[in-house]
Amino acid sequence: MTTVTETSEGDVTEGGKRSRGLLIAGGVGAVVLVGGGIAGAVMLGSNGGDRPDSVLPENAAAYVQIDMDPSVGTKIAAVRFFQGLDPEVEERLSEGDWREWVWEQIEAEGDVPSDVTFAEDIEPWLGDRAGMAMLPSGEGEEPAVAVALQVKDGDAALAFLDEQMASSADEVGYYLEGDYVVFSQAETLDAVRSAAESGTLADNDSYTSDMSDLGDAGIVAMWADLAQADEISASSLNPSLAMAEEELGLEGEQPEVTGRMAATLRLTPDAIEMHGISRGVEGVAVPATDGTPLITELPADTAVALSVENGAEMVQAAWDHYSETYGEELQQAADEAEAAGFVLPDDLKAVLGDSMVLSAGPGIVDAAMNISGTDPSVPALPVAYRATTDTARVQELLNSNGMGAGVLVSRDDEGTLTLGSDQAYVDALAEGGGDTLGDSSLFTSTVADADEAQMVLYVDVAPFEQYYLPQVTDENARTSLEKLGAIGISSVVEDSGDGRFTMRVVADEE
Repeated sequence: MTTVTETSEGDVTEGGKRSRGLLIAGGVGAVVLVGGGIAGAVMLGSNGGDRPDSVLPENAAAYVQIDMDPSVGTKIAAVRFFQGLDPEVEERLSEGDWREWVWEQIEAEGDVPSDVTFAEDIEPWLGDRAGMAMLPSGEGEEPAVAVALQVKDGDAALAFLDEQMASSADEVGYYLEGDYVVFSQAETLDAVRSAAESGTLADNDSYTSDMSDLGDAGIVAMWADLAQADEISASSLNPSLAMAEEELGLEGEQPEVTGRMAATLRLTPDAIEMHGISRGVEGVAVPATDGTPLITELPADTAVALSVENGAEMVQAAWDHYSETYGEELQQAADEAEAAGFVLPDDLKAVLGDSMVLSAGPGIVDAAMNISGTDPSVPALPVAYRATTDTARVQELLNSNGMGAGVLVSRDDEGTLTLGSDQAYVDALAEGGGDTLGDSSLFTSTVADADEAQMVLYVDVAPFEQYYLPQVTDENARTSLEKLGAIGISSVVEDSGDGRFTMRVVADEE
């Protein structure tokens, strides 16, 4: 084992070439396991100073960063949203050191040597940030993975790692670069360091532009160059996946993957939010939403709603794009559909139309529970389909499959078709009146970009609380769940193919 003294600020200092273990957890973060099972979960912070992308290679196919010391506002938001946590935990999350709290959870699992303590052995050198990068290593080769762990005292960090890893047999290396210890497999460590010396991810214009567009990086953020990531074969990560790829027919030529994506998980005073963007992805561009989406015209007390705007355009765009690679398969599907009385893609376009929404009223659970098992008729449930489309063709499709008159209630109001099994609910949707989801502050705070989103899913939790809350016996957990107000997911795709999506879990309005 060698240790090279750091000669100047920013110079590389090499640490151990062997470690007891380095486990890199993909997708949401990095966990470093060292000597005798020591584990440190580390997250990237939003405070000042260099970030992990400043020491990881520019040619990364994927990158993830996590925050163990977010802003005070984020901590307060977390506690406000999760009211009902154990009082001690609540205090620790709002005022204490999140790193120490995570360490204690690891300690409770029994993975920490008895002679190692956070206060004496870890806290003096452990920073607040970490990042993980995955780099393609060539066709069929396992990708190189590098983790950058921020340290407040590089010499102390190396001394601790060298001591704990002295008897290790695993081939994992590490070195000090500025304020970070960089870990990778021993056989790829030199390549990772050389690549980072040639250029870091922070120098990658596409990455920096995407992260800027993403906005607040929140607690967890991730980025991927989809074309590079596509070069990493799943079977190189796990050989057993090769058989699965073959069984699914995925081992042959696939459509070219393009573009990039970035996403973040963040907290606001009233919500947990996952927000993401896509850039340069081909085959997904659709015209902007024109007119008022049907979902915003639903009653304000709607329990569940799923909507698609410009569905006909999206179907055609996807059909045209995938026809270039899967022309035979799509033609086969079209032939089979024609034999069953359907025309693809035209009938699918008619079902989705210009604006389409599926909805359920607040009495859906009670109505469903009161269904008689001996009544063969279609139950009258407050569930409906509405679409602005070729209403005649949709009605024709329903009649040809035995779902027309006498089975479902339908209304055609100037090109907008409403279908359901409950006459009162169908009429209420078609005729409107009263407050709508578009007027609801709960809906508008839960669903981002509701007026322009191509796809929306909205769930008002209140109608379901009486059925699941009594099943939660833990008082703290039940109090936290009582704070849950609604869940919303929305997706916007622009003419250029760039897009964004947002998922929010929102607290009850007070």
